[in-house]
Amino acid sequence: MVEDERSPTFAQPLPARMARLAADHATGTLVIGSEDARREIFFVNGEIRAARSNVESEMLGMWLVERQWISEDERALTLLAQGADEDGTLGHIMVKRGCIAQSELEAELQELTLEIIRRAASESSPRFGFMGGQGDPQPDTLPNITTSQIILTAARECRDQVAMWDLLGSFDQKVRLQLSIESVLGQLELTPSEGFILSRLDSAKNLSALKHLSTMPEQEVVTSLYALVVAGVVAIDPAAGPGSPKAVSVPDQVLVQEPAGVEVDAGIDDSGFEEHHREERHRIMELAARVTRIDHYRALGLQHGAGSDQIEKAFTVIRKRYSPKRVDEPHLVDQRANLSAIVDRAREAYELLSDPKARRRYDKVLASVEEAQAESLSKKPRTDPAARASMVKANVARADQLIASGETYLAIQLLEQACALDPQPAELLKLARLQMRNPLWIGRALERLRIAVEVDPTFVQGWIEIANFWKARGHKERQRKALERAVGADPWNETAAEMYKKLVGGRELDRLLRRVR
Repeated sequence: MVEDERSPTFAQPLPARMARLAADHATGTLVIGSEDARREIFFVNGEIRAARSNVESEMLGMWLVERQWISEDERALTLLAQGADEDGTLGHIMVKRGCIAQSELEAELQELTLEIIRRAASESSPRFGFMGGQGDPQPDTLPNITTSQIILTAARECRDQVAMWDLLGSFDQKVRLQLSIESVLGQLELTPSEGFILSRLDSAKNLSALKHLSTMPEQEVVTSLYALVVAGVVAIDPAAGPGSPKAVSVPDQVLVQEPAGVEVDAGIDDSGFEEHHREERHRIMELAARVTRIDHYRALGLQHGAGSDQIEKAFTVIRKRYSPKRVDEPHLVDQRANLSAIVDRAREAYELLSDPKARRRYDKVLASVEEAQAESLSKKPRTDPAARASMVKANVARADQLIASGETYLAIQLLEQACALDPQPAELLKLARLQMRNPLWIGRALERLRIAVEVDPTFVQGWIEIANFWKARGHKERQRKALERAVGADPWNETAAEMYKKLVGGRELDRLLRRVR
């Protein structure tokens, strides 16, 4: 169905339309027409999959010529082959002929798709239409970028000042983050202006105060805020009083969702705190980041061999000094998760070291680990390839023994050292699974998984684990993309194929298998 140009939503610029279609889980083609171009953006269940254009410079062949991947002659010959007896898309034929590698083609297709969307968003007076339904099956040319990021990218290109002011309303409006700043910074690529504005939100009562705190020109503030609001990062709340505009907020479906069950500190501007309060905040954040990487003695701030009374006293001090109840103090209002992590880690260490039998066993294990590490380090593993390989092998073997005996923290230390010296996918996967046991280490675990599939893009188990990671957090778009990479790496992997089928259906699986096989 083509959208009625007389409808109230017709005046909306492209980024707002994209956000609405994503929130409505729409499937179909958004058409953007102008005097010189026709561009199309393809949606499947609210996810942006691809875009195409009838402008020659925005077609794959000419795009690759301009980017100096192929010559004009190679483009012409490939087009002739496509129209003659060779099957497949233009890109497929170029890969088959050795003009460009598959990985390089995927990167260029993604950049071309983003460029088409950026140019469509910058059109001054476009015509819009939306045709519902799947239509011709489109490959996903955006496997490494989320719909929220695409909408944010498009919003930056918007030149419709009237639409921006209509969305933001007056400078009396209240402004707030939809999610924690850590979550946003970890999942979206922001411009310096956008990042700076987000860092000042907690200190600003309204848009006027935010503009003053940012010290940026008014139009730069408006443009950056518009992009953040459309992408669902920031919400505008109505000012008090009669006749106030309605709250401006993109529906939740467009947002990058917070991982379920993980509390992320909101983050506040600490410039107004006294020096000793700032130091305490930073010390707490540093401790929380380290507690899962140290042994039980160090988790209590003790030396090996500490007495029972010292262990008791250390735990009492930590439990009081880092109590989660201290979030009532202004400078710690956003530190509940970090405080809980420190106390929980200390409690685990205290419970083990207070048990004489468990402590004797732990001391033996700890001594053997430290002895093995000292011996390996004496061989200068970073400069001697043979010593490095020997240390990695010994660390992995010892880590496996520790995992079997339940000594997770020591195993993490050994695996981190092994992966730093020689990042192998299987060990990175093992390390990630251990780190996922602690909610505060979710980000580190995901980073290990990403490194694993970067080291070996055909590492199917890594892609499956990433898919499971996003499945547990209700992020179907990222789950789908990870499974597509898994199936692409091994089209005959039954686990990956079955997971993909359950997620998107048998028809989509058949389409994917035909493409990758």
